[in-house]
Amino acid sequence: MQTKIFLTFVFLIGLLTINVFPQEQEATVDPKEIINKYISAIGGAENLKNISDRTTIMRGTAMEQTITLIIKQKAPNKFRQEIKVAGMDQVLIFDGEKAVMKFGDQKMDVTGEQLEQLKIESAMELLLNPEEYGVTFTFEGTENVNEKPCHIIKLTSKSGTTSKYYFDDETGLKVLEKKTVQSQMGTMEQTIEYSDYKEVAGVKFPHKLKQSFGPQAVEVTVSSIKVNTNLSDEIFTISE
Repeated sequence: MQTKIFLTFVFLIGLLTINVFPQEQEATVDPKEIINKYISAIGGAENLKNISDRTTIMRGTAMEQTITLIIKQKAPNKFRQEIKVAGMDQVLIFDGEKAVMKFGDQKMDVTGEQLEQLKIESAMELLLNPEEYGVTFTFEGTENVNEKPCHIIKLTSKSGTTSKYYFDDETGLKVLEKKTVQSQMGTMEQTIEYSDYKEVAGVKFPHKLKQSFGPQAVEVTVSSIKVNTNLSDEIFTISE
């Protein structure tokens, strides 16, 4: 029996045990201040702009199977994700406009809300130039995540899709992301936890990720991040 795993990463992925306690909303907080603090915390705008492409390799387990993920991104918004598990490969390719999912001999176009979400998540400079992608930020208050206060910023695309980012108030780092996604099993909430930030080429990236997606649970560790390797456009090409 084939095991299908349909996962979409920002960059990227658990059944989480997260202690969330609402606190009084801070209506005066400017969401841009939170975003700018995060950009500064991971290395600054200039270092982010200097990254033209990135290849991330992650390994972990899913449904008691060893899983390997290879994610390749190229500015401004090309994206390729390969998932290898139980001797099977799943490939997601986004060429900047359209996307396909390949699983064995099967091929499926990615459309609707899934495509709109992918357009946002694949943009390497999204937080630097949100207006270019039609994204707006809204401050949603403060909650405790793992007993640490976090500011919540909601990202809304021009098509109406939304995601919530949780930024640690002390470090400024993004520690949690929540969004509602459409799948073959219906509408589900996807939750991604980020931790163990390490510096690569002047930018801090999370090296441990946990994701819950309906009944699926994945925990992965980043084994390699390489930047500016001159990735070819051909690997992001969608064949007819």
